[in-house]
This record gives sequence, structure tokens and C-alpha cells, in this order.
Amino acid sequence: MFDFDTRPERRHTTSAKWKLIEDELGAGHDDVVAMSVADMEFVPAPQIVDAIVDAARRDVFGYDYATDAYYEAVVGWMCRRHGLEIDPSCIRLSDGVMPAINTALRAFTHPGDTIVIQRPVYYPFTDAARGNGLTISNNALIYDEASRRYTIDFDDLDARLADPRCTAMLLCNPHNPVGRVWTADELRRIGDLCRAHDVLLLVDEIHADFGRDGHPVTMFGALGEPYASQAIEFTAPTKTFNLAGLLCSNAFIRDARLRERYDVAAANIGGMTVSHFGLVACIAAYNDAEAWFDELLGVLERNRGVLADFARTHPDVALVEPEGTYLAWIDLRLLGLETDALRDFMHERARVYFDEGVMFGDEGAGFERVNLACPTPMLEEVLARLETALATLGR
Repeated sequence: MFDFDTRPERRHTTSAKWKLIEDELGAGHDDVVAMSVADMEFVPAPQIVDAIVDAARRDVFGYDYATDAYYEAVVGWMCRRHGLEIDPSCIRLSDGVMPAINTALRAFTHPGDTIVIQRPVYYPFTDAARGNGLTISNNALIYDEASRRYTIDFDDLDARLADPRCTAMLLCNPHNPVGRVWTADELRRIGDLCRAHDVLLLVDEIHADFGRDGHPVTMFGALGEPYASQAIEFTAPTKTFNLAGLLCSNAFIRDARLRERYDVAAANIGGMTVSHFGLVACIAAYNDAEAWFDELLGVLERNRGVLADFARTHPDVALVEPEGTYLAWIDLRLLGLETDALRDFMHERARVYFDEGVMFGDEGAGFERVNLACPTPMLEEVLARLETALATLGR
């Protein structure tokens, strides 16, 4: 019904993902294929394009405010897709999840405090902690090589949250890059520990719409009280509908005292809001493009199957089966390549550009993060390149 076959030409455009190849690898690498940064290689949902074109013709681009229609769209999506009830007064806008998380860190922590993260994890978490003068306490995820599955070390988490200097925890739900969808029981255990040690939980749920059959995503606020008031949830339509360039995200802050402190921190940097076209696109996406997104989920499932088939026939490529997100985490340690050698192998022999696992912490060394949000023939081309490159290693 929708076009998920056309591969837009993004090389030599404003795409940050493709510009990385030019900046890092230089001349002679125009054939390298980008499968790294988490945005999509699909043409946009037509409903969103139509809404933006209509707004461009009709609107004046002055200072904006979020209308009732905007809040209704956000509330409606969260209720339909996640059973999450949100009071519009709890919603705070920003131009992105990471700017909102950084604002929260400025509001609720002080330089010298400790913050818990769970590596391997989305690398901007590390940047945010360091940029705000915080000490990182790493509750490293446990990787079971037999099941190729990650779990949480709850005893270690308890000890780290008990540190009197610990004031916050950053949780990725679903987890990027390893693809775990934390169960409701796991989330309650995290919430219970944060409550016991009076630690604020900051939950990045930008991938929450990408659960799979058998792995439904539980948004943290859906656990109800008292968990919801111990946390701030960060969401956006940008990952779901590939709108990152339109600068739009939403934070859910249910506790009035937390909202007040967050608002002060936001005001101190001149305020937080979304772009004009972000407002327009969010409304169109959540109200009118749900069928596009549902079809997208089927394309992503097909792509996961293509990658899983490749891994099954290449014993040195181990897929950590993703439960959520549109990313895949592959274990290539059996190739026996050190970090620099693995990177060079991908860029120079395979001619593909994944996100190197070590970006997400030392625990990610020997892994690669693969972006599956692309037309299936593009993924098949990348895997054919990888197969050819593996043959040069005698694999």
C-alpha cells in the first residue's frame, strides 16, 4: 500500500548519516553504504508530507505554541498504542530527546553526583553525563553467549543506586543497541530500587513503538503509581516516523514538583519547544499515518528475517535477536579482529558503515550495530558485500 521499496538518494545531501562516511573515510569511499545512525532510508509517510506542504503554503512561521490538537494527538497515540493515560498538563516539549534529558540532568543533579547507566548503551548517555559533570556508575548488562541475550544484574544495580552520591539513573526502554524490551516485571524491579534509594529514573522511550510480537513494550508510566511519579519518560514521533530533522519530542512529568524544577531548568536556557513543522508533522503522524507505521513494522520484520538467515549460514556472525527497535546487534568476535581491524574490515573490504560496538562502551567491542530501517534490497546488498568480505578471511 505504501512505498517501502524506493531507496532515496541521501549521499551528498544534508544527511548526517551519509556525511559521516565523507568526513571520516574521505575520498574514494563514495561506494560505502551507510547502515549506522538510527534514521530510516524510506520515503516519508505521504500523510505527513501532505500536511507539511499544506502548512508551508498556508502558515506564517512566527513564534508557535502547542495547540490542543497537538496534545490530543500525543495523548491519543499513547493511549491507543500503549494503554498509557497522559494528562496533557504533564507533557513538556523539546526539540529532541537528548536535549530534554540534558535539561533534566541540569534540573535534578549537580556536578559531582553519580548517575547509573547500563552499557553497552546509546553513547549520548555517556556524553550527557560527562557534559553535566556527573560520575558514571556502570551497571553493565550481562550477556549470555549461549542464549545471545542480555539481562540486568539487579544485585549490582541495587549496590550502585545505594551510593549516597547517586541521584539519577538513565534507562533505555527498549534498549539501544542490544534490542532488549524490558518486561513489566523488570521495570518494576528497577522502579522499586530507585524508589528505595530515592533515585530519579530518566527513561528514554524513543523506540517504544517498535516492539515485536511476543515482546510488547511496557512504557514505564503504564506501571501506574507510585512508579510513574518516580520517573520522567522521554518520547518522540521522530524515530517512529523518521522525523528527526523536524525537531520534536515530548517528556511526560507527572509529579508537579518535578515539573516545576524541570521548567526552571528549561527557562534558564531560553525555553524548550518544538519546531513549527515538528508540530505539524507530529499531529499528522499520530492522527493520520498509523497505517503507514503498521506497514513499516512488517517491512522491519522481513528485514530481521533476512539478517537472521544470513547469521544462521555464517557461523562467525552471531545475531543478538532484537526484541524491539529497528536496530540489530551482531557479535563478530569470532572473527578475531581487534577494534581498529574490525572497523577497517567493514569500511575497506565490506564497504559498509555500521556503528562500531565499542562506541556504546567497552562491553560492545567486537560487536556492530546494524540499522534495519531500509528497503530490503539495500540490506541484501550490504549482506552480499559482507559475505564477499568474509570470504577474504577464509570464512
